[in-house]
Parts: sequence; C-alpha cells; structure tokens
Amino acid sequence: MSILNKYIWVVDTLHQAGERGISLKELNEKWVRNETLSCGEPIPRQTFDRWKGNILDLLGVIIECHTKGGYRYYIENPEILSDCKLSRWLLDTYSTVNALSKHASLYNRILVEEIPSNRDFLAFIINAMKDNTVVVLTYKNFITEKELSFPICPYCLKMFQKRWYTLALSVHENKLRIYALDRIVNAQLTEQHFNLPKDFDAKEYFSSYFGIVLDETVKEQRIILRAYKPHQNYLRTLPLHPSQKEIYTCDTYADYELSLRPTYDFAMELLHAGALVEVLEPESLRKQMYSWVKDLWNMYKNI
Repeated sequence: MSILNKYIWVVDTLHQAGERGISLKELNEKWVRNETLSCGEPIPRQTFDRWKGNILDLLGVIIECHTKGGYRYYIENPEILSDCKLSRWLLDTYSTVNALSKHASLYNRILVEEIPSNRDFLAFIINAMKDNTVVVLTYKNFITEKELSFPICPYCLKMFQKRWYTLALSVHENKLRIYALDRIVNAQLTEQHFNLPKDFDAKEYFSSYFGIVLDETVKEQRIILRAYKPHQNYLRTLPLHPSQKEIYTCDTYADYELSLRPTYDFAMELLHAGALVEVLEPESLRKQMYSWVKDLWNMYKNI
C-alpha cells in the first residue's frame, strides 16, 4: 500500500473527527483495525510527526493539536478539502477504493471508467514536475500520426474527459502547449532543469477555458444557455464551468450564465445535449452551433 494512501487515510480520519479532533491513541485504534494499511501495527509518534509535515507538503493540509483536553489532532484548514480540487479528488478516490476493497466479491457488479493515459506516464510527469526537470517526449499526434521527439518543461497536469494532459513549455517554440499523456510513445528525463515562472497559476491559466483546447484567438465571452427539462437538473448538479450561474428558472427550462472562451471542445459538449440545450447568447456561438447542426442534418437527411 503506497505511502500516499496512508497520508490520505490520516487526512480522511481527521476530517471526519471535525473540530474536536482525535487523539493519537484513538487514531491508532482505527488505524490498527485497517489491516490493509497498518498490517496490525500502530503509528509511532515520531512517524506521525513526520507524516504531518509530508501531508502539508503534498496535500496542503495543516494538522494541528489541541493541547488542552488530551492532545487531540485536527485539521486547521478544512476549507482546503472543499476549495482544492486535487485534495478533494484524492479523498474521494481513496474513499471509493476503500469501499470497493471491502467488497471485492462484487468486482463483476461494479463498473468503472478506465483512464488509459493514467497507466504509463502519469507518475513520470509528476516526478518531472516535482524537480522541474526538462523532459524529452516522443509524441504521436492524432492528426498527422507522425512520431516526433522534442524537449518540454512540464508546468502542470489536468484531467479532462477520461484523459490526462500536461501543460508544458515547448522548449523549441518557447510556447505553452497541451500534450495528452496517452499520445506519448516514450519519455526521458534530461539533466537540465527549468524555472517555473513565479506568477504561474494553473487554475488561473485554465479559468477562461472549458477544457484543453487552448485557442487564444477565441475571446472570453458571456454565454447564456437554456436547458430544457429534464436536462436543467444535469447542468444544475454538474456545472459545465466554474463560472456557471443559474439566472432564471421556470417549470419548463432554466437559463444559465457562463463566462468562458467558446472553443471547439465547448461546442462539442453542447452538441452532446442535442435539443435539450439551446445557446441564447452570443449570436456568434448560435451561428456556430447552427453550422454544426446543419452539417449533421446533411449527413443524415437521406435516412
């Protein structure tokens, strides 16, 4: 069992304990019962103190101790588990794995989606990011189907629609580009290192985009979507973008306002909903959607 799973278990257990916290003795009682992680052995205090520092470095979670009332440990910044998508995703993933591991006999009745690019190069890119190491990729583009090798500086990772991508500086072009991990044929670490710009913020960089199509020629715009029943509930519970706001609701539809760049992948996402979602604004996006729908009609009109 990886050390990361152990860290996540500690965070999850402390999070469930809330503001009151939990003593190391109580923590160890729970820990020992989880034999998959603990092998029946408690966590020594020195080990726990070391883990606290590692958890802060990896997950940004601050573990403090109430000195009054029996030295009870608690999470000082619980908001990070709701504000930080990575920390929340790790906790959710751990909870899912933990639940499934307890019911292995049901493996053929629980279906999950595979993320193919997760398998070979995810850990490699993470290690390169950690040390700011220049990487030489051998990459196969879906369009040209040619394999090319070139150096990159990996800035961040992004998961989108069952694929992992890395945003990286193309050394030869001196330009940020996006690379899908499942299109990497080979990757090698170099002895060169790069300096990540101090003002680089991954969340801010992607804030105006829907997914991974980074077309800077498409300007950020105010977009109004109308979702008809029953699709309005899908958009309400799973927003298309962090900027999404519900601005009007009635019995038959709901209107949502978003602020983003209406790139190709966003248009494709809207097409998935068919006639259940209508673009009201801007007019340029309505015309773009009309063009796509017209092409579909021409494709199927002879049926």
